[in-house]
Amino acid sequence: MFSDLNNIFRFDKTNIHLAGKVAAKAYFEADDFSTFSTNPSKRMKYLTKTMNMTFNYSLKFGVVYAPSQNLEGVAAWLPHDKVKIPIWQYVRLGMLPVIIRVGKDVRNELLRYDKLAKNKHKEYANFPHLYLYNIAVDPEHQGKGWTSVLMKPMLVKADKERLPCYLESPERNVSLYEHFGFEVLEHISRPDSDNDIWLMMRYSK
Repeated sequence: MFSDLNNIFRFDKTNIHLAGKVAAKAYFEADDFSTFSTNPSKRMKYLTKTMNMTFNYSLKFGVVYAPSQNLEGVAAWLPHDKVKIPIWQYVRLGMLPVIIRVGKDVRNELLRYDKLAKNKHKEYANFPHLYLYNIAVDPEHQGKGWTSVLMKPMLVKADKERLPCYLESPERNVSLYEHFGFEVLEHISRPDSDNDIWLMMRYSK
């Protein structure tokens, strides 16, 4: 059932905001987003807006789905020719208030990460592939195998179409993605940040 994109919950314009709420809850305690704000309510607000941006963009150019209407988690994938998001698109999708309010240091960190990620993506995956842009499991449902349920539909599609899959990961998720067949291409240690990046690729089977 879960291996077919037609049998899972697909977000559309009327409910895409729900995807942002799920991801914001999932990432709230993550180190890579802790600098957004020390104020819990502000951090959740900024996180929700940021996640909504990723899912709105993915809905327009790719696919966003959950295992069911219970929204145990959410995943967003993009085709290879839509992964380079221009700055004006971030603004159009509502990121300007977040970029302004998080402060100069956080803003510069986000811009440095965005530039680095785009350059490395082009270096390692300048060919047709699927890009895992965002994936998150609601904290209430974590540890129950929902990540596997979220990954499987697109991995099946990728294998059918003979397409590799690419992603960037923090250290905490590297072994998880290796379980799904992803291989580490490069570990980037960032002297200006505590958050290193692992670039990973899964080749079609």
